[in-house]
Amino acid sequence: MRVFLPLLACCHIAAFAQNAPAPSTAAVNPLELTSLSQENSGNKPDDIPFDVLKTFVDVFDTIKNSYVDQVDNRSLIEGAIRGMLTRLDPHSAYMNESEYQSFTQSSEGQYAGLGMVLDIKAGSASVISAIDGSPAAKAGITTGDIISQVDGKIVAELSLYEIDNLLSGEIGSTVNLTIVRGDTVQQLSLVRELVHANSVSSRMLNLDYAYVRITQFQEDTAEALAKEIQALHVKYQVKGMVLDLRDNPGGIFQSAIDSADLFLSQGIIVSIRGRDIDQEEFIANEGDALNHLPIVVIVNGGTASAAEILAGALQDNQRALIIGQQTFGKGTVQSVAPLYHGGAVKLTTARYYTPSGTSIQAAGISPQVILSPLKVNQQRQSNNDSERNLPNHLPNQHSAAKIEGSASNHNAAANLAEQDFALYEALNILTTMSILQNTASATSTEENLPKSTPFSSSSEAHPAIPSIPAS
Repeated sequence: MRVFLPLLACCHIAAFAQNAPAPSTAAVNPLELTSLSQENSGNKPDDIPFDVLKTFVDVFDTIKNSYVDQVDNRSLIEGAIRGMLTRLDPHSAYMNESEYQSFTQSSEGQYAGLGMVLDIKAGSASVISAIDGSPAAKAGITTGDIISQVDGKIVAELSLYEIDNLLSGEIGSTVNLTIVRGDTVQQLSLVRELVHANSVSSRMLNLDYAYVRITQFQEDTAEALAKEIQALHVKYQVKGMVLDLRDNPGGIFQSAIDSADLFLSQGIIVSIRGRDIDQEEFIANEGDALNHLPIVVIVNGGTASAAEILAGALQDNQRALIIGQQTFGKGTVQSVAPLYHGGAVKLTTARYYTPSGTSIQAAGISPQVILSPLKVNQQRQSNNDSERNLPNHLPNQHSAAKIEGSASNHNAAANLAEQDFALYEALNILTTMSILQNTASATSTEENLPKSTPFSSSSEAHPAIPSIPAS
């Protein structure tokens, strides 16, 4: 019996992997494999071609008898299996027992390693993201870096799980990496740590607007997201939210759907199509955890897979404004089939589509507002460039506190722009969206009031501002 466990993620290396919970009995029994047939070989889709397998046996026998060194049977077979899967696409893979154990354990969000998320591009290991607070992040490893060597061993043409074996090790042990960034090559020594990957964090950007970051989609991400939003509502009068999905490599398929469902009251979240699935749609349930307040979502080239599902669902349902850079473009679903000996096969089994019916495979999500990855280096304004600093200026007796507060807000905004320009822009856009939403609501209320005096508000005097997409 085959049991497939759906997940949506780029490959997670050295202690970052995500999948659905492993069932107790989920193995592919070799006795269930289609029998070989010399007479009917190739006549039916399910037949295993005998002549091709005979060629494999001949090659295997030649290697065993003629190769310069003795080769272990298991290593040869395992290598052949890995090659068979890697030829399919970059995300299908074979995992032996130890690799699969690491894969399942990391879905709980705690593991030993470097905290990097890798993908194979043009035969090299490319960094999709570094987990916040991990050894990789603290060393400055970032999206787009290429891992060319691990402890002096060239990793080109290795599978992701083979690279994982090189990167894995005891807590406190050292691993030496060769990093290629553009035209520069760096040598880094990192110490493996126990990485705690809390997938959701939040804070208030100011008194009105919340910031929520999702680093990956684990088993409990949607639940954690709901709790964070609930806690913010209890403590603050939240007027809107910035949702940060930058460098989020994906994760568990259902977790992304449940997270999107928190903000959508109706409509399609995502649909999938596969060889045996014409189309399966996932529909939002009634209710909005943010009470229809405006949302701005920040994405970049490290936003992939399940994170693209969330961004696409909010964009196509006009629930949020997407800003940033083109996303990674991983639009396929992988399923995990545990095997009888304790290993597993991770296989691409479907493509997913945003609510508008668009596939983002190798294309990505296009933000509505494009932001270049800029850094702001601004010259601080002199404190003397103000009327109130001129000699003998007339004081403002009624709004001294307001003036001080405005100056404080200006300084805070300047600091944010220098630290994180994309977040600074997101906050500006979110503030504008909230003001427009409130103005539209107030105008609509005024239009419904009885015109009892010539000075009453009217639609001619105050035309209604259309509702913004995020409402």
